[in-house]
Amino acid sequence: SEAFLRLQRELLNQMVGEQLIVQAALRDTTIIVEEADLEESITQDLQQRAQSFGGQAAFQQALAQQGWTPAAYREFLRGQARQQRLYSLFMSKRARDLTTVVVESSEIEAFFEAQRNAIGQRPPSVRFKQVVVVPTPSDSSLQAARAEVDRIRQLAVEGEDFEELARRFSQDPGSAPNGGDLGWFRRGDMVPAFEEVAFNLIAGAISEPVQTPFGLHIIKVDRRRSGEVRARHILVTAEPSAADQERAAERAAEVKAKLDAGVPIEELIREYGDPEAPDSLEYQFDQLKELPPGFAEPLLQSREGQIIGPIAYEARAGQSRFAVIKVLAVQEGRPWSLEDTELHAQIRQRIQQEKLQERILEELRAKTYVQIRM
Repeated sequence: SEAFLRLQRELLNQMVGEQLIVQAALRDTTIIVEEADLEESITQDLQQRAQSFGGQAAFQQALAQQGWTPAAYREFLRGQARQQRLYSLFMSKRARDLTTVVVESSEIEAFFEAQRNAIGQRPPSVRFKQVVVVPTPSDSSLQAARAEVDRIRQLAVEGEDFEELARRFSQDPGSAPNGGDLGWFRRGDMVPAFEEVAFNLIAGAISEPVQTPFGLHIIKVDRRRSGEVRARHILVTAEPSAADQERAAERAAEVKAKLDAGVPIEELIREYGDPEAPDSLEYQFDQLKELPPGFAEPLLQSREGQIIGPIAYEARAGQSRFAVIKVLAVQEGRPWSLEDTELHAQIRQRIQQEKLQERILEELRAKTYVQIRM
């Protein structure tokens, strides 16, 4: 049918476009697919597939029924993953051109009208500001942490394996089991003090202790590539004592009393708040479960202007925080409209990306001979 032929042509054009971008990425000498990262992702993919089949034996049996050997299937996945990585890296590099893509208001309106039914209703939401009070470790705790990080760094400098030291001593629960591995990151992904050292450290060198709001870090850069580094770190934190925790709880109660008395929350954020914690937040009701325990229930029952807290919670393992909240607005569920700035921005970005992709494909098609045989 005509509809089937039209779909066939659309899919074919999409496949040609993907191959043009992959070929352009292969010609770009600044785009490099790290084989070690590729192999790691393929291994994880295969493990997940085997788990979904109930184990390696069942998975290999299913592959055999489809005519695959494990080695051939792994190579097939490697080829797919390499092309996907090349495509992604090329489009990420060209993303800087998004600022040159003009989107008219009429285009945003047309997209919204065409997708209105698919977009559906905006769920109920709550918007609030918070003052997050952090227990401050005593001077003795800070001195003990500095002594510990100096001791660990000396072990690393004297030749002990950095990965093993991270597993033994790092207090970062996310990276310690992986030998302190933070993966690849760019500027803007980490706090400034950490990045300043990481991006100026030669591969293989071990940094002096670096202090950030998270604690004291020892950094080792494994590899570098254009605009990115792959590093490991060992984190040592100064643990607040029970007395420190109690003082923080008292400060949070003081914040609550001042809010109740009418002191502007912005003033209290500046005086008492954790500069690393976001002060203004908006959550849909179905997203409140993403917040730490203790937040969701009072926010679900809240009303505009209400003061909530202090709420005690753990930001990281064993590290308590105290939050005092002022509810700014509670919105009932309603249809989305273009007056919602979040939706407006998402539609604009979606159209920008589509236009940029069209522009890139026009450039590549103009320079590439494409022959289709059917």
